[in-house]
Amino acid sequence: MTKKPRIVIIGAGMAGLTAANKLYTHSNNNTFDLSVVEGGSRIGGRINTSEFSSEKIEMGATWIHGIGGSPVYKIAEEAGSLVSDEPWECMDSTVDKARTFAEGGFEVDPSVVEPISGLFNALMELAQRKKKMKEITQNDVVSGSGGIYGNATSVGSFFALMELAQGKKKEIEKEIPQNDVVSCIYENATSVGSFLKSAFEAYRDATGNGSLEEAIFTMFSNTQRTYTSADDLSTLDYAAESEYQMFPGEEITIAKGYVSVIHHLASVLPQGVIQLNRTVAKIEWESCEECPVKLHFSDGSVVFADHVIVTVSLGVLKAGIESDDELFSPPLPEFKSDAIKRLGYGVVNKLFVEVSERNFPSLQLVFDREDSDSKFVKIPWWMRRTATIAPIHSNSKVLLSWFAGKEALELEKLTDEEIIDGVLTTISCLTGKQVKNGYVNGYDDEVLRITKVLKSKWGGDPLFRGSYSYVAVGSSGDDLDALAEPLPKINKKGGEGNCHDQTKVHELQVMFAGEATHRTHYSTTHGAYYSGLREANRLLKHYKCDF
Repeated sequence: MTKKPRIVIIGAGMAGLTAANKLYTHSNNNTFDLSVVEGGSRIGGRINTSEFSSEKIEMGATWIHGIGGSPVYKIAEEAGSLVSDEPWECMDSTVDKARTFAEGGFEVDPSVVEPISGLFNALMELAQRKKKMKEITQNDVVSGSGGIYGNATSVGSFFALMELAQGKKKEIEKEIPQNDVVSCIYENATSVGSFLKSAFEAYRDATGNGSLEEAIFTMFSNTQRTYTSADDLSTLDYAAESEYQMFPGEEITIAKGYVSVIHHLASVLPQGVIQLNRTVAKIEWESCEECPVKLHFSDGSVVFADHVIVTVSLGVLKAGIESDDELFSPPLPEFKSDAIKRLGYGVVNKLFVEVSERNFPSLQLVFDREDSDSKFVKIPWWMRRTATIAPIHSNSKVLLSWFAGKEALELEKLTDEEIIDGVLTTISCLTGKQVKNGYVNGYDDEVLRITKVLKSKWGGDPLFRGSYSYVAVGSSGDDLDALAEPLPKINKKGGEGNCHDQTKVHELQVMFAGEATHRTHYSTTHGAYYSGLREANRLLKHYKCDF
């Protein structure tokens, strides 16, 4: 009887369970001895649906990023997860309905916020190459509320005003030359942060707008930080931003929870395939033995495998190659370890607070610069790069804020009392509502109290060590591809490896999946899904299975 190839998948998140699902459902007569080992006590990885104040919430992955073509949307639809009679984190109280408050206790009129919002979005479209330079600069150059002689309330008038301020543009109906100040910013940026900073400075110089507009622009930049996980957008590579792809259509949350997608993928696997609380301590590979990979677990047990698919986070891989007791033996080849070191990996955390009233509005938060003499010293530093506080749905008592980078890590250390005090103080300083004895005068003459707190802690969790990856300055999409390459790299003419007889070197010993291994969809659940499919298909092809 022929021995079944043993495949061990490390990690029961989106990538790992997608790979397991594909291998199990598309192999003939149970071709493989398949197992999924998970270090935690639950499946899902960075997908973690929970409950707070009797409402369904997401501690990790939250959005389906575009329903047009998304495999996650398709699975959620098949599983019947898109509708629910129970309340969930649907975020129908959107930013479109938000009220914007600035430090100093005053509300900012939408007529001031909207042009800056349009500017920021247009610049991000440029950075992501969704629009070409000419398409944006020529759009509505003369038209728009206020026109070029108004307050730059259209993107086109902004660029026209920049040209007028530089004394370079005589006929605004003509095409803006490609050697102008805007093109220089566009072509010479090294990071997303430097691009945004230079573009806003040009806008400010052209329009004469001041510190309030700058603070609003910073607020939108802080929201972008939570999208990318970068602590500072100046570390986010500009050239790589154009490779990132998004699906068309609206972005939605999943009514029955993101974990319902995970359960749907896992439902086809026989009992016993998924093993919880099984933490891998070391991966020995590149052996000439019949089963070339040896997995050492934290409980002292050992498992041999023909193939291992590693789906742990980039943060775990970074820690694994930097610690004295390396995760891989022998160490990963230089091309792989260098890619791991260069790529960015950040922390994003969510803060949920239960409040005493249901009619709390969605707030956008505009803070003074750190070096401003007029800033409120009572507002804690960890709140100052938080862009929003909003109900998770229009009739909810649960408010949500997002934190990234240093602030996200600090949030993990704070006590509930420190969080409550910091949030109430911030709301008071921005809205002008007075804080008394742990509560703030609310809206419609009601008293606002925070009665309960829940926060995610992705940075301090040793199974994740952060949230998701980004392409840092100094890295590129090539590093994402390098991370995805299986080991050992075999030269058909001779091979690589420690085995003296290269004909005995086994292919595809250690394989890699996860969002950080996908060149165009990194940082997303659908990127993780695609990577799991990729590695499963690689094995199915190797064993000549239909897929």
